[in-house]
Amino acid sequence: MQNLIRALLGGSMLLLTACRPNTQELVQQPQVGDVYVVQFQPPGSPKPQFYLYRVQTVRPETVDLTAARQPVPELPAAPPAPATFSTTTETYTRAEALELLQEQSGDVNHARLVEVLR
Repeated sequence: MQNLIRALLGGSMLLLTACRPNTQELVQQPQVGDVYVVQFQPPGSPKPQFYLYRVQTVRPETVDLTAARQPVPELPAAPPAPATFSTTTETYTRAEALELLQEQSGDVNHARLVEVLR
């Protein structure tokens, strides 16, 4: 009986994971309140850190992002409270937002968007 329950739960989790859009799809279809998680690792740092950016406004060609006031040491499990973010907004074209998914050549911090929290 326990094996049956484990099998059913495992299958349910696999189905839920398979139904979730991937990070690129979430960036292509932004929603206000999404949090972009950008992993970076400064030279000499033993562990990566994470910058968080909240989607403030979505327009047909652009998105407005606000950065968290400071980086976080761990990948968050859920979007942080809006008060975590600054009031300064940066506008990105949709193409620029997609470029965040790739580490840029010459970037010594190896920054790239690794997760979208929705």
